[in-house]
Amino acid sequence: MKSQGFTLLELLVTLSILCIVLSLGIPSFNKQISESRTKTAALALLDAIETTRATAVFRNQHVLLQSTNKKWHQGWTLFVDNNNNGTLDNDDETLSVNNGLDAVITHAKAPMNGYVAFIGTGEGRQLGTGGIGGFLAGTIKICPKAEGDGYSLILSRGGRTRVGKLTNADCDAIR
Repeated sequence: MKSQGFTLLELLVTLSILCIVLSLGIPSFNKQISESRTKTAALALLDAIETTRATAVFRNQHVLLQSTNKKWHQGWTLFVDNNNNGTLDNDDETLSVNNGLDAVITHAKAPMNGYVAFIGTGEGRQLGTGGIGGFLAGTIKICPKAEGDGYSLILSRGGRTRVGKLTNADCDAIR
């Protein structure tokens, strides 16, 4: 009578092949996860900027997206700046709050590191006298904390934002 099942040798060969396949696949999978997190973070910040602009146009008011501690990866607050002073006061309406982005770092030069503001026409504006100054344009760079490529959010003079790609070397410069 013949018994059914696997021999110990067959199980060991199968497990060895499985270990080899997993050791080749896991680093690639981790890289894919990192790329996905970076893209998700860039799209979340892009969505917040576009929501800020759309709200400013819809309400015909000065609307601000303010970063936490001048670092976008630590989070942001979107609010209607009723008195045009550039700060969140008790009489300002808070529209949304983000608590931060996981596994990424961000970099922007002043004033884009602290805020993105729009007026009722949809144009980006710096804070100035009466809360409204000259036009606002610049770039926010978003890179993974580990190795990898990143994204840049480029705000034009007219208030539109486009997405660009950053190489690993570009990201190494801000890590």
